[in-house]
Amino acid sequence: MSEASLPSFWQRLQAGWWYLYGLSLCQIGLRTVDRDVYRQAVRAFDRSLAAWPDLAIALYRRGLIRGRELGEYHAAIRDLDAATRIRPDWPDPYLQRGLFHRFNHHSRAAIAELTEYVRLAPPGFWRTEAERILAQIQAELE
Repeated sequence: MSEASLPSFWQRLQAGWWYLYGLSLCQIGLRTVDRDVYRQAVRAFDRSLAAWPDLAIALYRRGLIRGRELGEYHAAIRDLDAATRIRPDWPDPYLQRGLFHRFNHHSRAAIAELTEYVRLAPPGFWRTEAERILAQIQAELE
C-alpha cells in the first residue's frame, strides 16, 4: 500500500480505537458466552473498517467472530478472503478458512487453504496441526 492510499492519521487512530474496542468485547464475550457481545464486537470491527477499509487485522478478527462465535460461515469466509487479498503472505487467514471449510464439510476447499497455510507458516504448533488435519482429510477422501 502506498503512502498516498493510507487513511489520514485521524482515520487510522479511529480505526485503531474501534479495533481495540472490538477486541475488548471479544474478551468479554469469552467470559460471558453472550452472542450479543460478539455482535457488538462485529459492529466495532465494522466501524474500524469504515475508517480504514484495508485494515486486514480487523477483517480477520471480524471473520473469526462471525465464523466461530456466530456461526456465520459465508460472512466469515468473505472477511477472511478480503484479509488475504490485502495481505496475501499472511498465513493466519488461510488456517482459519481451512478450519471453517473443514467444519462445514467442504473438504477440498479445506485442503487448498490448509496447504497454503503450511506453505506460508513458520514451523510450530499450528503448522504441525494443519499438517495433521490435512493428512486426516486426505485419508477420509480416499
